[in-house]
Amino acid sequence: MHYTLITGSSNGIGRALALECAGRGMNILLVALPGIELTDLATHIRNTFKVECETLGINLAKQDAVKEVYDWVKTNKYNVNVLINNVGLGSKGAFEKTSPEFYAMQIQLNVTTTCMLTRLFIDDLKNNTPSYILNTGSLGGFFAMPYKSVYAASKAFVYTFSLSLALELKDAGINVSVLCPGGTDTNANVKASNADLKGLARKSILQPEQVAKEAITQMLKGRMRIIPGGINKISYYMGRMIPGFVKNHLVRRAFKNISRHSY
Repeated sequence: MHYTLITGSSNGIGRALALECAGRGMNILLVALPGIELTDLATHIRNTFKVECETLGINLAKQDAVKEVYDWVKTNKYNVNVLINNVGLGSKGAFEKTSPEFYAMQIQLNVTTTCMLTRLFIDDLKNNTPSYILNTGSLGGFFAMPYKSVYAASKAFVYTFSLSLALELKDAGINVSVLCPGGTDTNANVKASNADLKGLARKSILQPEQVAKEAITQMLKGRMRIIPGGINKISYYMGRMIPGFVKNHLVRRAFKNISRHSY
């Protein structure tokens, strides 16, 4: 029996990914912060989709958490053939007004956890081929983003890491994809920030369910780079074509009111 392991799976895009996978008959391992959201989601998945669903409540920002996840999987003899590294931490606000401790935690979750969890599961994925790795990046990983500098840089890492690994593992039976969503209504803070957007930026906002459906569909097709939504795809390709100074001007204008929704 094979399992799909999803980190950061109790809310937002992670929750939507878990439901999408369960709806396709995949057995699920939910790894997220302990709480009612995690246990309720597991119960809902078992009752609705009639698949196996197990949970591990853990703070992945703490030291050795990644090893605890791997040991939990091995102890219970769960055969993982899909690894979805979705856990992450967003932020908005002036760089100098955010604590060093917050940035350390953000880098731990967005970069270190994704990298190290992938490393630990490589041999398992090779033994359970065909297998898949899906890392959650961001459309923001392609742009310089004021007031989101560490977040954007962390997602740029996820993008490059994922595509590099995809080439390295191409002949090993492991498909590696990176999900690069644009604006998504994942929680109240994000919704409030998205509500201030204008024009195409406002129209590009997606719901987590839309992102998850396209992500899993394209992952199973072996697509390396997954950008949900037509407007977001256009933004990506335009960003590659227009001069840097024009792109930076547009980004600065788009983010000029961002401090009102710092979090």
